Amino acid sequence: MHFACVITVDIKGSRKLKNRAEVQSKILNLLNSLNIKFRDFLIAEFTMTLGDEFQGVLKTTSVVLNVFKYLEKNLPVRFYCGVGIGSIETPLSRKPSEMDGSAFHRSRDALEEAKKRKVELVFKSGNEETDFLLNSVTELILHVKSKWTKRQKDVINFLESQENVKLSDAARRFRVSKQAISKIVRAAGWKAVRKAEKVVEYYLKMLELGKPVSVYHAKTTTGG
Repeated sequence: MHFACVITVDIKGSRKLKNRAEVQSKILNLLNSLNIKFRDFLIAEFTMTLGDEFQGVLKTTSVVLNVFKYLEKNLPVRFYCGVGIGSIETPLSRKPSEMDGSAFHRSRDALEEAKKRKVELVFKSGNEETDFLLNSVTELILHVKSKWTKRQKDVINFLESQENVKLSDAARRFRVSKQAISKIVRAAGWKAVRKAEKVVEYYLKMLELGKPVSVYHAKTTTGG
């Protein structure tokens, strides 16, 4: 058996899209860039599966949130995402459709729960306590982010685009004062969102390492 993190994504209301062919073309281009950007973390590349649904298989949980945020920024339509954490019980393949295991079944269950609850991202790992924690924190993060204005999104996307980007860099980029950038990110609650994302990343890492659920401390890093 092999550890795996399966991500399954389905487009919201895809059958009702007037420009469905154009959207699907953009999705295919996005999958190509997604596979290039995260190729070092992939067991199987992201590919279209059923209709307007696509799936990819990661060998680690460390980039799950990065993949989701990349989809948020680049998919031209809204979507549901189900993340299954578990194992692959068949020989490995570069095609998700040629493999099976608990990670795949949990990803499918997570996607169905996301649709039922009408939330963009749901995790399933087989550990109910950890799943409850992950999904509660994630839903809160998504709720906060759903309130962001376009200006807030643009500034925060820039700040997150590279490591060590400073508020002064954003100030130059958007031609405003550093104080104005500080006010924008403070109003968006970005600092709290980042802390909550660290909590999610920590518990995802514990699942990958197979360690018992323990209390998260602010100084704890996902690296150990």
